Amino acid sequence: MAPALSLNIADAGARRAAAAVKRNNVIPFPSRVLLPVSFMRGSDERTSTQLWALLHSPLGVYVTSIERVRNEVTVRLDIAPDDLDFTLHTLISTLPEARIGRISRHFGNEGAR
Repeated sequence: MAPALSLNIADAGARRAAAAVKRNNVIPFPSRVLLPVSFMRGSDERTSTQLWALLHSPLGVYVTSIERVRNEVTVRLDIAPDDLDFTLHTLISTLPEARIGRISRHFGNEGAR
């Protein structure tokens, strides 16, 4: 007969409480970043084709706004910082003529800062 194992529930609770202690030396990174992407507006058919390609690519889920001003179309992508590498590589392969703007922090409903 095998020896009985005891489950020490009090010790497990103490370990969880110790793991939940916040550290003061951790600098919070913004939860989201905004990435503006612009491309020159050509004919309506070409512009529609470019937007269709972007929206139907894996990046389509990150698009938060599309703005047409004169000869330029600007699309804003709301991404997690961890997805930045994937986003840039996919963007370059999807819209090689696009200009990538300045990344800015985004804190949820507060908007860009």
